[in-house]
Amino acid sequence: MSPRPSTAPTPPPSPAPRRARPAATGPGGADATRRHIVDVAAAAFAERGYTGASLNEIIREAGLTKGGVYFHFASKEALALAVVRERAEQWIGRVTSVAMRHERAIDQLASIPPTLVQLIREDPSLAVVGRLCAELEEQHPELAPEVRPAVTGWIRLVASLIRRAQDEGDVRRDLDPEALAAVAVAAFDGLREVADLLPEGPPLHDLVQSFAAVFLRGIAADPS
Repeated sequence: MSPRPSTAPTPPPSPAPRRARPAATGPGGADATRRHIVDVAAAAFAERGYTGASLNEIIREAGLTKGGVYFHFASKEALALAVVRERAEQWIGRVTSVAMRHERAIDQLASIPPTLVQLIREDPSLAVVGRLCAELEEQHPELAPEVRPAVTGWIRLVASLIRRAQDEGDVRRDLDPEALAAVAVAAFDGLREVADLLPEGPPLHDLVQSFAAVFLRGIAADPS
């Protein structure tokens, strides 16, 4: 009688290696590390652009290992998207907080330009959103659905205030709130770029203040 083949159980496959958690950079642990990476990346992108700032440079400036950064962000594109989302959220959160101090929508609308200028003074990297959105969409068109909300969110916010101001009788009803909002958002980005390109010219605050005065007067239901 032939011997039966061995029926020894097959050893289970080795578990996939787990990614090691990066060392914390502060009391907040991994969350603090992630915020630190985003802050460093935002400053790098604001200064050198998406193309000009390499991931290796950002890793070095953050003072972390490659593993420490890749634990949070799988690629440079993922890191750039995080910068866009988080900086846009910071802008809208701060602007909304200041605007809510006013009762009427037209006053809330008027509070936005000086608030944005103040935010850029406090942290110039906050101005990276527009530039980064344009660069990402140009180089990675497939990311457009993830990039555009940072801009469309602004337009929706401004349009909602214009629409309320129309209902309150402070803005002309013959004007399209969405079109006006798009003009206002585009104008701010354009003025910021002019101020950056011409440092010897009028400061951003003066440019924005002049535009806001003309814009608000132009849409007013009673220009007097």
